[in-house]
Formats: sequence, structure tokens, C-alpha cells
Amino acid sequence: MTSEDHSDSDTPETHSHSEPEREAYPYPEDVGPPGGYNPKPFAGTEVPDDPRFNAEKRSDKKSLSEVDLPLEVVSGVGLIRSHVSDYGITVDEGRFMRAVVKAMNRELEGYELTDSMRAIRDQYEIDERKLIDLGHLKRHTGANGQIYYSVTSSGQKACRTQKKQGIAVGDVGADTPHRVGVELAKRYYESLDEIKFVEPTVRKGGNVADLIVNGHNHSRYAIVEVEGGWITADKYETDSKPGSNNHESIQKDYWMLAQSEGDSVWLVRNFEIVGTVLRALRNSDDIGFTFPLDIIKKVENATMNIETLNEDHIAPLQDDGIDEIATFKQFRNRLS
Repeated sequence: MTSEDHSDSDTPETHSHSEPEREAYPYPEDVGPPGGYNPKPFAGTEVPDDPRFNAEKRSDKKSLSEVDLPLEVVSGVGLIRSHVSDYGITVDEGRFMRAVVKAMNRELEGYELTDSMRAIRDQYEIDERKLIDLGHLKRHTGANGQIYYSVTSSGQKACRTQKKQGIAVGDVGADTPHRVGVELAKRYYESLDEIKFVEPTVRKGGNVADLIVNGHNHSRYAIVEVEGGWITADKYETDSKPGSNNHESIQKDYWMLAQSEGDSVWLVRNFEIVGTVLRALRNSDDIGFTFPLDIIKKVENATMNIETLNEDHIAPLQDDGIDEIATFKQFRNRLS
């Protein structure tokens, strides 16, 4: 929960401040708390009153100081030429990847995780296509001109900066779109008066959803699964099965949501991933999720909007594993 004209070419190009901004978007974006303690990971677990969650709800509006804070330009300290040369990059490309990792870790001054990373990219002289071909970088596309990047394991070694894992930043294996989706869901549910606290979770091999939403009196309001994985508009190649392309992973997430209290909400990056989720559930022999293929195709082709999908086709199923499916763009609009 959509690529730049110049990046469609196989000819390496260098990005700079003077680069023209021309975008084509084939798909709309619709792109344990401290100590590892999870107060209510599954249905039936009692939730103790936790004073950590009694603070006033955060405001989604930035303060004046945050708005005016300039975007941090990352230094190249430690990026000696012999090191970066071993990884086939320049010092400036190392600085760029270091800035992206800091942004993913929520440590880059002047940057909000839900913002496009275009501004980060344009501060450095880089060959984006080369970094992708070397396997150091992934580029993810979104609506309204948004661009996100993820730095791979080899890229992190090249720039000597590591992606972090934790309740405040996300799973270590999650690419930027997934972290963006979790943040959008967190902000949206925190804005609702009926919500007491929202708990992002960190997966460490267990069946834990991406976001647990609790209402007052410790009642489970919703459990949210975020699918922000690979789409055809993304500018990188992969031999693996990223999250939303892995049907077994989606089916496993379905069972976890179905067994939990509260609404089961799927938040996905765009229409293409909506189709992927529905196809994965439809193709399972164990789930028994019957869904018309022609409806899935209409969603994938953007000839049926998500509101109609939910009202006319998802809600009537009364399926415990999927009460609502929404896109990143919808949650952005709810916050605006």
C-alpha cells in the first residue's frame, strides 16, 4: 500500500538537482513494544493496564520547527575510496544509500517516513540503475509522484550503515513500503476517538500481525496485516518471492487474522496487490475462500474501486479472515 521516464531506459543515468521530474504511473498507490512484550497478540489473552499507552494521542500535524527542519545531508565519514570501490560505487552513492537507511530507521533529520524519497535522492549524484543492477538498491513506486527506496544487505555493507529492527522502526526484513504502510495505519487508528492504543509489532518468526488496534476497556478493535511488497512497476529484479507474491505467506497471515478478535484489515500498497491477496486466498484449498475471478480482474484493472469491492463483495462474505481491504492511498486520504 509508476516509474520515472528516465528509469525505464537501460542506459545508466546520474540524478542531480537539475534533473527534470517526469513520472508515469501505471498503477496508483492504492505503495513488541519495549522489551518485546506483546500485551495481546492473540484472541483470548487478557491485556493488563499498561501506563506506557496512557499518553495523549500524538498529533499528525507537524510542529513549525519540524516543518522548517532542513533535510539532513549525510556525511561520507568512513566511506574510504578503497572500500566503496570494492562494492562498485562512488562515495556520493554510499552517502545516498546511507541516507536511505537512516530514513528507514527514522533517524534522518527533516524526513518523515511516509514522504517520498525523491528529495533524498536529489541531494546526491548517483547512478540509480547501476545501484539496482549491483543488487544494492530497490526502487518502489507510488502515487502522486512518490518514490521509495530500500537498501539491500549488500548495499548496507557498501555504505557501512545497518537497517534496524524494533517496535519503533519495524521488521529488519521489511522494505520501505511495508514500513510506510504500518506507519500510515498507526497514524490513522491513533486519530480515532474510540481507540485507546495502537501497537505495531515486530515479527521474530512467530505469527504476529503487523498492527494490533485496541479500543477502550482493552477490547480488540482491529488487527491489521500490511502488504507493501513487490509490484510490476517497481524498478528492480528479484529471484525470490517477496511478501505479496508469496501465496503461502498470505494464506498463513489469513489464518492468523481469522483466529484473532476484532476486524481483520488488510492494508495493501495498490490495486495490483489487492488482486494478489484475493488470488492467494482464492487459490487455497484449505481456506475455502470463494471469490469471483472477474471481480478480482476488475480491481486489478482499476475498473472497480475499493469502496465498492468492500461494500458489495467483501462485507457480504462475513469472513473472519478479511473484513476490509484498503490501500495506502485510502489511508492517506483519511488522514488528510
